[in-house]
Parts: sequence; structure tokens; C-alpha cells
Amino acid sequence: MRMRHGLVLLLLLWLPFPLLAQGFDLAERGRQLGLDDPLAFATTVEHVCRDRRLPDRYVTKEEARRLGWEPGQDLCRVAPGRAIGGDRFANRERLLPEAPGRVWYEADLDYACGPRGPRRLVFSSDGLVFVSVDHYRSFCLVPCPQP
Repeated sequence: MRMRHGLVLLLLLWLPFPLLAQGFDLAERGRQLGLDDPLAFATTVEHVCRDRRLPDRYVTKEEARRLGWEPGQDLCRVAPGRAIGGDRFANRERLLPEAPGRVWYEADLDYACGPRGPRRLVFSSDGLVFVSVDHYRSFCLVPCPQP
């Protein structure tokens, strides 16, 4: 019986590695998470994983304010096609893994004008990527695609 449990555990630990090695379908992961625009999610995650920064369509809150945006307003009024992202995320609740020197950043997901929704991409300075679909109450790890 103990041997069978050990084999099951070994199988469960081993299975993710071939899946990651073959590539991870980020758009499919976005659909599983219930995102409205899984292709934009995939493109953003690929960019963050490769360059450790967001695509140029993202502006920080400070950059948005300089364009005339105020929190609670529609960003599209002053910056059509842009989304809020790139600000530091404090991880006050300690729901994300901590490490010396690690800095977390946040970005809106599924923004298409109007009020900002609850969906966020949160990524670290050392290459970790998470998604929160419930405004930081919970997080789901998103593996970076293999080159």
C-alpha cells in the first residue's frame, strides 16, 4: 500500500515537467481562468517572461495621471488602447512567495475601457508570474513558456 502511494506521488510530481517542456498554452490557461481576452493575456505573459517588463500599451498610474487620468475614471478618455500596469505590488497579505530582493509588479487584465475590473497579472523581478481574478484575494501561478 505504501509503495502504491509512493508511485502515485512520484507520478504526480513528474507529470508537470514534460508538460512544461513541451510548452504551455497560455491562451488556453487564460480561457481556463475565465479571462475575456485570453490572447492578449498570452501575449502579455510572453512579453513579461521574455523581457521582465510589460508591453508598451501599459502605463503606470503616475504616467496615466500625467495624461489626465484620475483613479475611478475611464482611462480610455485620456489614453485609448492603454491599460494600467507596471506599478509595484506590495504583497501586504503575504499571499505570494517572498525572497530577498524580489519586487512584485501589477497590471490590469481584460481592460477594455470603463472602470478597472478585478483581474490582475502580478509578476516579480525574478521571473514569477501569477494571475488574480478576484482583485488579489487569491493567485494562480502561470508558468513562463520555455524558449
